Amino acid sequence: MLKKEFVEPRNIFFGSERKVKREVVSGYAKSFDGTDIWFRRTYPVKRMENFWPLVLCNGIGTTIRYWRYVEDYISNITDVILWDYRGHGRSGFPKSQDVSIKALADDMKAVCDANGIKYAIFGGFSLGVQVILEFYRNYPDMVKGLIPALGPYENPAKFFMNMPITEKVLDIVASLAFMNPDRAQKIWASIMVPSFAFKIGKTVGLISEKLFFLNPVLAHIDDFTEYFENLRKMDFTLFLRIAIEAKKHSAEDILEKVNVPTLVIAGESDIFTPLHVLLKIARKIKNSELLILPKGSHGGLVEHAELVCLRIEKFIRDHPKEQTKGSK
Repeated sequence: MLKKEFVEPRNIFFGSERKVKREVVSGYAKSFDGTDIWFRRTYPVKRMENFWPLVLCNGIGTTIRYWRYVEDYISNITDVILWDYRGHGRSGFPKSQDVSIKALADDMKAVCDANGIKYAIFGGFSLGVQVILEFYRNYPDMVKGLIPALGPYENPAKFFMNMPITEKVLDIVASLAFMNPDRAQKIWASIMVPSFAFKIGKTVGLISEKLFFLNPVLAHIDDFTEYFENLRKMDFTLFLRIAIEAKKHSAEDILEKVNVPTLVIAGESDIFTPLHVLLKIARKIKNSELLILPKGSHGGLVEHAELVCLRIEKFIRDHPKEQTKGSK
């Protein structure tokens, strides 16, 4: 059952509000194993132009927060669909043991089916880059455009701070957590207290803009606190299980096969997905477009909200239905 919600404009960065009436519906899609996947669809009441819907997916441990400015801005011209991964936010805990990248891509397919979406532009943040590339592998005919943002095409642990040792650290932490999940959950929750995490992050980030998830000078405090609050509530062993699946996954073989319009978004100072990783994606995908966010960290979507929104709008307007290859 779909639920209608009140649309609250977030004109934080933009000078003037566009007078477009919008509606929001939310609900649950039943995925392949019975897991309930929560989604929200925001759209203009009057569709004046012929643009593809925009379906967006998140990073591991995050909810729809980092796409909130894009949702608010782009929903003035087309449908924007956001959803939470299994075990994240308002989605249900996985009904099966499958938390692979393929499972997440299938969850997104269930969201599309629940909304009657046969074709769309798909954007992914962080882990979401692997998800949209895996989606393209399995459902290429549905994809009319890709927006890989601040994420790798494979194994995120390999690229973190350009230190491959992170892979070993992940394996060690996972082994310890799986031995005593209750203890691990308590430690995780205590570390992720928003006020504590923000103080540490701001101190570290002010020492070096390249040493933290978000740039404390560019981002708003709300973008810090909500992120850590979501992490604190999440099942830590599930987080690790998904991280291990991401470590095993690769979509490098897909890059040169992509033949739809693609906008790659990279952060100049991103330590989670260093710039060279996104440059490789842009180089491998023929005729792709590239946006580099100045001093942007892994949270560049909120640090440079206005730039990101305007560039995505241009990308959507440049590739309307009637001009996109294979449009229907």
